[in-house]
Amino acid sequence: MRTIVAMLLAPLLAAPMPAAPDDLTDAEAVLAYIRAHPDDVALVTQGISHHADRLAPVASAIKIIHLAAYTDAVRQGKTKPDEHVSVALWNSYHLPGTDGGAHEAALQRLKPGTSVTLDQLVSAMIEESDNAAADLLRDRLGPGALRKIAQTRVSTINGEVLRAFGGCTLPADVCMKNYVKAGKPVRLTLPGFAQQAAWSETVTRIEPGVLRRVLAGLRTDKTASRHLEWPMRQPGADPDTLLIGTKGGSLPGAISEAMYIVRPGQKPRETVLALRRLPETTWLSGMGSYAHQQFLVRMATDSAFFAKVRTALK
Repeated sequence: MRTIVAMLLAPLLAAPMPAAPDDLTDAEAVLAYIRAHPDDVALVTQGISHHADRLAPVASAIKIIHLAAYTDAVRQGKTKPDEHVSVALWNSYHLPGTDGGAHEAALQRLKPGTSVTLDQLVSAMIEESDNAAADLLRDRLGPGALRKIAQTRVSTINGEVLRAFGGCTLPADVCMKNYVKAGKPVRLTLPGFAQQAAWSETVTRIEPGVLRRVLAGLRTDKTASRHLEWPMRQPGADPDTLLIGTKGGSLPGAISEAMYIVRPGQKPRETVLALRRLPETTWLSGMGSYAHQQFLVRMATDSAFFAKVRTALK
């Protein structure tokens, strides 16, 4: 799996490569796309508030809300990080073939026996972006805990998948509850890009401004920052030069990132970027390049580039 740090620490001011008009190949290409499609972009950071209060589909970046609910529960003594969760229960939330191999990658990294700790489950939700971990944690903490933080309903991710593509006609929570109770993994046949992209517009929706405020609070929380700053544990990372905490997400037609960056002698910068209604070729180029992450790092490290972004969204 390509590490996020390998991209984030690449030279930021290198000459951009030639790109097709809507390919997201680097930070400049993302800026060009934003200029051309401002209504399909939410960008919220210090000095920029573009569609901050409009609900946007942020894909797995929504898991920042799950993380915030977890840290609240730990702080209040309602749950403990070393609480054990059976792997069998965790597996029962998994929908094979729908998460890009995240669940399997988490199991490979953790190499659990019959159980994992709740904190390990949270690490799988943030590092590999395991949907099963997020849905299990949501059930463990209660949907109301997430709603209170998000200021809107946060649905079960795999429950929404079952409802949209698994033939379940019940509410998403009931679909998920029945799936877990059955304990039989189901491999779904997913439709083409257009149908999945239309569905992506309807789920994981939150106001980007709310997500940024939650992210800013988590930056100073020891439990949350330890999870969000997992890229700093990768080879080549130097948190004393460039400290990054992040959670991104993608669904067909949507790419998002919620990231904070801390540099010596500068104020921390927390940013949420959400791109929606991306054409298939544009989305695929962004998924392969991680250009949206380059874009956020460059905004935080290049004042001239930041000024160009702000001007583009006025």
